[in-house]
Amino acid sequence: TNKPLREWLKVQRYQYKLYMGMSRGSRMKADYRFTEERIRLLENIPNFLWQESYTVFLWEKCFDELLEYKETFGNCNVPVPYKIRPELGEFVRTHRILYGQKKKGINDLLSDE
Repeated sequence: TNKPLREWLKVQRYQYKLYMGMSRGSRMKADYRFTEERIRLLENIPNFLWQESYTVFLWEKCFDELLEYKETFGNCNVPVPYKIRPELGEFVRTHRILYGQKKKGINDLLSDE
């Protein structure tokens, strides 16, 4: 994943909510350089969504945690159960199963990315 891009998108989505008055934050906090023109430009990007998918958010969160785990321990052998972050162990286990099934032609739930 491209973390700087993801962070930039998060800011754009937040600014959009402020601009549209959809956030609990004050509209006064909005970046007034965030204009209708910026909204139009972003909306013209194919497949751009103002609301990030919660599933995508969770996947990217676990992926980032896996990168941190690898940096700390030098591998991706997250135990199941992993007491510190149980969802991380399950994330790795699930993706190993899906990868094995994909190699055997059983499913295609994983993309080639």
